[in-house]
Amino acid sequence: MPRRMLAPSLAVLAAVLLGCTGCVTFTSPDPAAGTSAAAPSSYLDRLKAAPVATPAQEAPGPDGVAVTAFITEDRNIACAMTFSRAGQAASPWEPSNFDDDALKSAPLVPVVDCQLAGYPAPAAATDDCAGTHLGFLGGTVRLSPDAVAYGNCRAGVTAMEAAYGPKGTPSDILADLPILAPGQGIDASGYRCAPLDDGLACANLSNGVGFHIDRDAFTALP
Repeated sequence: MPRRMLAPSLAVLAAVLLGCTGCVTFTSPDPAAGTSAAAPSSYLDRLKAAPVATPAQEAPGPDGVAVTAFITEDRNIACAMTFSRAGQAASPWEPSNFDDDALKSAPLVPVVDCQLAGYPAPAAATDDCAGTHLGFLGGTVRLSPDAVAYGNCRAGVTAMEAAYGPKGTPSDILADLPILAPGQGIDASGYRCAPLDDGLACANLSNGVGFHIDRDAFTALP
């Protein structure tokens, strides 16, 4: 008896389903769906696409050149889009010695010079600090036209760490820097910078050399 009643029951059920106009339909997900989604854009691509802000207020720099400086909204990264001479960069928070006779003949090189309050440790010491071994430490980034370096020789904390670190003392110079909003780009000295993904990306757009840095990691581009 049960075997004879099965077919009519299925037929009735099919008729009911076919006649239903307000039914909710559940579909199984396509196993292939989503596998062809585009990969996230690289930091370089996102820098190129970032809307460019009106340049932050420029301050007089060495030999009449302009220095464009900014700070991120979270007060963790400050950068000067500036120039260096014999390895020394002009920035609002650190006086340069460009007037020294030993430096006057050295060429001016456009750079982006950044300091952080919270930062990752450098991967390894790459400098003996001119034989002083004072310490090759993280917390600074220097981007030049063809290279980028994270960390430098210093004996104390960075200017940002001194102002905004756990035991920091607010700095009027750093507090007065214009804020560069997340996702907003700024161009100066041949470079573009933009806060991206809780950090900052900067690059020489002509050759792609640059970096992204946040509190946890430093990444050289490309």
